[in-house]
Amino acid sequence: MEKEKETAREYYLNEFKWKNKPEMFGDNIQEIGSQIVEIMKKEDLTHDQAYASLQYAYNLIQYQSNFLKLS
Repeated sequence: MEKEKETAREYYLNEFKWKNKPEMFGDNIQEIGSQIVEIMKKEDLTHDQAYASLQYAYNLIQYQSNFLKLS
């Protein structure tokens, strides 16, 4: 059982590699990401709801980047 779990974990980590390393963008990027996840947990979102929220936020950031400098 433990071997199967490790194999699945290795597959996941190899299949879904980081496109960008978070630390490339500043010291607090991982902390902010963790805070976002904690908010989603607090709101008791399902996986689909959380993903939809992130997609909405991403779209909103893209839209606003036309008007604001996000640094």
